Amino acid sequence: MAAPATGVFLYAPKVVRDYLVSVLDSDIRVATKDPATRPAKLVRITTAPVGGGSNVALSPRRLIIQCYNADEAVAGELAETVCAHLISARYVQGNGIRDVTVVGTPARFDDPDDKTWIRFQMTVDVLLRAVFTT
Repeated sequence: MAAPATGVFLYAPKVVRDYLVSVLDSDIRVATKDPATRPAKLVRITTAPVGGGSNVALSPRRLIIQCYNADEAVAGELAETVCAHLISARYVQGNGIRDVTVVGTPARFDDPDDKTWIRFQMTVDVLLRAVFTT
């Protein structure tokens, strides 16, 4: 008897980063860590633990999405745009994202150590589809 196929989940921040890069304007930098020099518009994606993971085909991942700009309105609009694109991601074939749940909507959440940039933050759960190997 052959062993069952094994599903491997791609790194969620990269999956979401690749999707956002494909839908956002080219002047918006999407990264998984802070760049050495912060661009005018930055979207940063990090992970947080979430329960689940017993399904071999689908698995949830929790992401913290932070949007930065020196201007509050620009940072807020960037966060709302990112949120809208993430909600729509479940309808885009081939991106690996099967569902998106916004756990925490975009809200201003400034970094106390950085007074020059306005930061908006949201928390989203993405349901990823495994890539199967035989």
